[in-house]
Amino acid sequence: MADKPALLEHLSTKAIYDTTMNIPFPYSGADADWWLTKRIEHTRRQRKEVTFAIRDEGNLIGVVSADSFEPGTTHRAEIGYWLAQGYWGQGVMTDAVRAFVRYAFAELEVLRLTAHVLASNVASARVLEKNGFTAEGYLRKHFLKDGQLIDARYYGVLKDELA
Repeated sequence: MADKPALLEHLSTKAIYDTTMNIPFPYSGADADWWLTKRIEHTRRQRKEVTFAIRDEGNLIGVVSADSFEPGTTHRAEIGYWLAQGYWGQGVMTDAVRAFVRYAFAELEVLRLTAHVLASNVASARVLEKNGFTAEGYLRKHFLKDGQLIDARYYGVLKDELA
């Protein structure tokens, strides 16, 4: 719960909203409370962590997760992530996704990871590609955002594809 101020600071940035699908704008205190409570309850129930904070000197600057994954129920998980705008282009998210992929394959016992990215989010696609994900499809008019149907790219990686 101590991360609430950082969530409000970073996720109130329109640029974060523009590059993600599930983060509302404007981002409110109620949104932060809901997400933090959901994460705490999920961890308590599952006993395996699926959401990790990215920190700089202890301060929350991003998240990487398999938010909807329920350990032990399936062989695959979808990952998502966001990073504070001031840290873009520095390799922070590439490194965080790399660590998460290793963790997911070793600890969550999944065989496949997937991710959707907005077609316009080239930087996010590069993060995935640098971590061994393969573009598996282009999904036309796949998401509804701000009353507009937008395209997405679908990525996947298999455990046995990574050394």
